[in-house]
Amino acid sequence: MFPWRDAYSVRIVQIDNQHRDLIGLANSLHAAILKGSAAGMQARIMDELVRCSGNHFAFEEAVLGQRHYSGMASHADEHQRLAAELAAMRESLRSAPPAAGLELMLLLDKRISGHILACDQAYAREFKSR
Repeated sequence: MFPWRDAYSVRIVQIDNQHRDLIGLANSLHAAILKGSAAGMQARIMDELVRCSGNHFAFEEAVLGQRHYSGMASHADEHQRLAAELAAMRESLRSAPPAAGLELMLLLDKRISGHILACDQAYAREFKSR
C-alpha cells in the first residue's frame, strides 16, 4: 500500500532508514487488516508504530538541533501533533469495527507520507543549500 519512494529520502541515512521502518510497520498493519488478523495483532503493530515514531521524532529533532535547522520549533510542534494523531489512531483501531481499519490506513498513509514530503523535505532542502 505504501511503498518507499526516492522522493521520501532526506539524504540522511539514519533518518531514511527510520522512515523505511515506519513505512514497513504501516504496511504490516495494512496487511494485517486486509487478512483480518486478530485485533490483538493489529494493536501490537500499531503499538510498535507509535513507539518507533516517538523514537524517530526524538532522533530527528536531535539531528535537526545539531545542524541548527531554522524551522526546528515548528517541526517539533508538528511531531507533537503527529504523535497525538497516531495515539488517537491506535485507540480508534482498538475500538473500531474491522472495516474502520482501512479508513485508518488511508489516514495513516496520508499523514506519514505528507509529513515526510512536506516537513522533512523542508529541512533536507535547507541542508542541501548550505
